[in-house]
Formats: sequence, structure tokens, C-alpha cells
Amino acid sequence: MTKEQLWVIAYDSPCNKRRSKLAKLLLGYGVRIQLSVFECRLRKAEIVILKQRLSKLINTAQDSVRFWPVPEQSCSKIEQMGVSVDSSVWEDQII
Repeated sequence: MTKEQLWVIAYDSPCNKRRSKLAKLLLGYGVRIQLSVFECRLRKAEIVILKQRLSKLINTAQDSVRFWPVPEQSCSKIEQMGVSVDSSVWEDQII
């Protein structure tokens, strides 16, 4: 079994239609933690496919998508203030 990596992925686009498409795509891979920020647990092949799919949706002259890999040893140190993502979304994941 290939190990999963936690990724924080954020996007910005001035186009409502593209923002909706980006959000819909990312919701298929992870959970929304802010309006345009997602946490995704992905295997290497999945992040490659996701990046390919995102690159087909964005306008590189107007939009941006950023990817931050979160080291496994840092996952237990993530802190949250305010409204939290439902932790049950990761219950079936082994960290």
C-alpha cells in the first residue's frame, strides 16, 4: 500500500465559474477547511492526477493554486482555533 501524504491546497481565481469548478474538484479529494483551502490525504499518484486536472481548469494568467505538503510528524501538531473540520472525515485514515 502506498503511503498517503497530507496536503494543504489553496486556490484563488477572479472567476466565479472557475472557483466553483476548482472547489468541486477539490471536494472530491479532501475536505474544505476555509473557503478556498482544502486538506487532502493523497498518495503520490493521486497528487499527480489532481495537479493535472487542476491545470486544465485554471487560467494561468489569472488564477493560482498552491500546494503545501505537511510532514507526517507535523500532523499531530496542527492547531485549530474557532470552527473545526469534523474529525470523523479522517477516522478511516491511518496516520
